[in-house]
Amino acid sequence: MPKFTIHQGAKTPQKQQWEENLRGKIKVKHQIRADTINDLENFSQDLRHISLVVESIQNNYQALLTENHHLKSTLLQLVDDCYCWKGNRCEKCQKILKSLAPETAKKKINTAQEYEVILNQLRKLG
Repeated sequence: MPKFTIHQGAKTPQKQQWEENLRGKIKVKHQIRADTINDLENFSQDLRHISLVVESIQNNYQALLTENHHLKSTLLQLVDDCYCWKGNRCEKCQKILKSLAPETAKKKINTAQEYEVILNQLRKLG
C-alpha cells in the first residue's frame, strides 16, 4: 500500500481560505483599477468634446461680435454721412442713434453701481 505523507507545506483549510480571500481581493482591486482607467479614458474623451464645443462657441461668439461691430460702424457711418449735424439730427439719424444707445444702457450702469455697493458691504462683513 502506498504511503501518503503530509508535507509541512501542505495547506490547511484555514490557509486555503486566507489565500482564496487574498486572491479574490487582488482580483477585485485589479478590476476596480481597470474600470477606473476606462472611466478616466471616457472622461478624457468627454473633456475633449467639451473643449471642442467651447471652442466652437468662442468662434461663433467672436464672429457675432465682429458682425455686431461692423453693423454699428455702418450705422454710425450713415449718421456721419448725413446732411444733419450733432445737436440737430434728422429723424432718421435720431432713430439710428437711439437704437445704438437703448434705455437699458442706463439701467445697466445703475445695476453695476448697485453690484459694487453690495460687494463693498460684503467686504466690510468679511
